[in-house]
This record gives sequence, structure tokens and C-alpha cells, in this order.
Amino acid sequence: MAKRWSSRARPVECSHCGKLSHVLASTSSGITMAGLLIVTVSAIAAGVWHMAPLVLVGLCLAVANNIRAWKRARMVPISKEGSAGARKEGWFVSGVLVLLGLS
Repeated sequence: MAKRWSSRARPVECSHCGKLSHVLASTSSGITMAGLLIVTVSAIAAGVWHMAPLVLVGLCLAVANNIRAWKRARMVPISKEGSAGARKEGWFVSGVLVLLGLS
């Protein structure tokens, strides 16, 4: 489960070697978007063919794909300094977005 929530700013520590690693943001986003695409296509097909159970089939496929994709997702090593830098960048970007939202 920790693999799913890992990022550059919040890496996971390996239980064997103690090094930090994370899943790339593009991989994480791709897994999420694939699930949404499967559900959307199944909902459209259910509407076109008037077969409501297709939505349930789409949900089951999306969950199965999500589980399979996360098991296959590669972890990328990152240093403690790189993680700290990513955390600072995240706070900086958040601050800029808040300032833009206030204006």
C-alpha cells in the first residue's frame, strides 16, 4: 500500500536495504487515468446498448487493472537530499498557487 502513496516528496523506505524509492508521478497518473478511462467507456457502452450491468463489468475491470498495474509499477531510487528538495519545491508551488488564488 505504501507503494501507491509514494512520491518524490514522500518516498518509501525499503524494508531490506533501508534506501528510499518512489513510483514515478507519470506511472501513478497513468494508472489512475487508465481506470477512469475503463469506467467511462463502460458507462458510455452501457448507455448506448441499454445494458446497465456493463458499468459493473467496467468497475471490476478497472479494479483488476489497478491491482495489476500497482503490482508491476517500478520503484525508482531517490536520495534523502533529493526527497527534501522535492518537498521544498512542493511547498513553493503550493504557496504560489495560493497567492494566485488570492488575487
